[in-house]
Amino acid sequence: MRSTQHSKYRVLELLSPILGVIASLLVLLLIATAIGEKPGTTIAGIHKFTLANPTRLATIFSVAIPLFISGLAVAIAFQANVFNIGVEGQYFIGGLVGAMAGIYLKLPVYLHLPVVVIAAMIGGALWAAIPALLKVRMGIHEVITTIMFNNIAAALVNFLVNGPLSGRGEKSLEPQTLKIQSTALFGKLNHWFNALGLKIPKHVYLDYSLIVAIVMGFLVWFLLYRTRQGFEIRAIGTSMEVSHYAGVRVKRMQLTAFLASGALGGLIGLQEIFAIRGVYTFEIASGLGFDGIAIALIGQNSPVGVIFSSILFAFLKQAGYGLQLYTAVPNAIIYVITGLMILFIVVIGEVNTRYIRALRRKEAA
Repeated sequence: MRSTQHSKYRVLELLSPILGVIASLLVLLLIATAIGEKPGTTIAGIHKFTLANPTRLATIFSVAIPLFISGLAVAIAFQANVFNIGVEGQYFIGGLVGAMAGIYLKLPVYLHLPVVVIAAMIGGALWAAIPALLKVRMGIHEVITTIMFNNIAAALVNFLVNGPLSGRGEKSLEPQTLKIQSTALFGKLNHWFNALGLKIPKHVYLDYSLIVAIVMGFLVWFLLYRTRQGFEIRAIGTSMEVSHYAGVRVKRMQLTAFLASGALGGLIGLQEIFAIRGVYTFEIASGLGFDGIAIALIGQNSPVGVIFSSILFAFLKQAGYGLQLYTAVPNAIIYVITGLMILFIVVIGEVNTRYIRALRRKEAA
């Protein structure tokens, strides 16, 4: 009986993101109609750039790799009731530390690849350490400190890449480091997919960062749902006061989750730095850390949920290009739809939560 009730509540909880996505997509069609585009044409434009062939589909998965890692980084912090808004700065710093390991360390491939991954994680964790310590030791809210550290990280990497670590020897409008050694570059996995008959072209980057993402996703899932520490982290996210009275070392576990979040954040730029560019540049893609916040919320801070929400975000990004190319709907509409999606999910989630509480009170009576 209890198992049936739990399953029923779980299904109701999953309705929030599903209904939020459906509602936001309906709004997209309404906006397209208001602009003068037929709904069928809008859907066809999205389809052409997302699901029309294996290349388009593979591109979505490629785009989803850093989004998944970003969502994972935010999710593990949110699970411990820690609002790490600094993932953006953590992947700027983590990527730079990893790049330095890729440039200046001379190692064989089988050592160099894991070393740059570990270096990026250390860089991200160290950048998260100060806001983490300020929170658990002095009670300073992490939202304020992490946002400030994002700005500091951007300014710091700009100075370093345009100065002491410059690979150009002079100031440039496109500052970058020296080239990363070939032993540290991420090779592509396209030939493995081609062997399965999927025919992924060379310009689509399904590289070693995909393996890193899968491994990290499994480790986070195992930590959260198969270890005592993970249980304590999730308990803190449910109720800090109850966790404290139950004997959970709240501050220590929040510090652990914060540092783990920073370490994962340091990995977000791996694909761009080690597979696509081969150098570290200040022009590295920005905004992925903030995307991770939305991805974690839509995925309900679950590693499995983050898989689907990151793919959804990648789909929306590609859909925006399809709209711009094949319809009169501007690409910027996708940002509106993304914001509405989060709003719908939060509102529907709150209504759903109240409904579930009412059901439980009724069953307990």
